[in-house]
Amino acid sequence: MSLLDAVLAAGVIPTNEAKQSSKKRYSEALSQKLAQEVAAGLRAIGFSSIKPLTGGRGEKAFQGGLGPKRVDVSYADEQHGLLMAVSIKTITSEPFGKNLKNRFYDLCPEGITLHLRFPYSVICALFCFPNAANQDTTLARTVSTFERARKLLSTISGRQEYTDPGEKFENVTMMLFNPVSTDKLSKPWVKLIDSITNKEMTEAEYFDLLRQIFNRRNPHTAIGDDILDVEDGEVE
Repeated sequence: MSLLDAVLAAGVIPTNEAKQSSKKRYSEALSQKLAQEVAAGLRAIGFSSIKPLTGGRGEKAFQGGLGPKRVDVSYADEQHGLLMAVSIKTITSEPFGKNLKNRFYDLCPEGITLHLRFPYSVICALFCFPNAANQDTTLARTVSTFERARKLLSTISGRQEYTDPGEKFENVTMMLFNPVSTDKLSKPWVKLIDSITNKEMTEAEYFDLLRQIFNRRNPHTAIGDDILDVEDGEVE
């Protein structure tokens, strides 16, 4: 169970010369596998009913403030509705910067419509690029697409209070990965990087970060060891 497993399960990344349909299938497969692994990682630390299940149905639809919205990873119950969501976004083919603003503009209304309906919800995003997107600098463009994306996405990360702007996300984390390829010497790997601080984190640290954000927002229904004792006001 790991995000690297999702990269491996997605298979060999299509070459630049491949058909657009092949590139689209790869991106969709990677997103689906990542959603399952993110949900599995969160279930392992206490989010028992989080969806999707491995091998189960994919996105789940919720009625947002601007209409129905499908959510890649969702934690919800009948009493509270949507409590936490993780949106998975991938750009896997060159030119990597071509669809960056489109993905950014997809995220903003996603945050708005979910926060309008569920202002207390913890809405997060995992934005993924292959390593080539961190190496596409030129003499005229000295900053890689990955770094440009990190800086852009940091502007909508870090929503602290339920009254903060709805288009902001509680957390946006970047994922840089080396995909499966026909090059036998190129080994797949995954790196997770906080969009605001630019600091790399382990997978365990990432999942724990999401849990900490959730627990700060939900002290009376916290996950793990931070459950608030309503009787005496102390944390057990």
